[in-house]
Amino acid sequence: MQQQVHAHKVLNQIKVQPMTEAKIREFVTTEFGPQVQFHTCKLSGMSLDDLLIFFRQQRKVVIENDIWYINDKAICQH
Repeated sequence: MQQQVHAHKVLNQIKVQPMTEAKIREFVTTEFGPQVQFHTCKLSGMSLDDLLIFFRQQRKVVIENDIWYINDKAICQH
């Protein structure tokens, strides 16, 4: 059975330690394994690729000089 992880776990790590996309991928693989799937309050079954696209489309992150930072204004507070 694939592990389901809430997207906030990744966002929280980016908030603590802004990083490149490669480092985010490394963190996720190390922390949750290569087959992890992600969910949000409304979506589920997302791959890491899907999740990173979601973060960009929903403006959950700001990318400057290849470093991903949290966009606090776009993060739900729960």
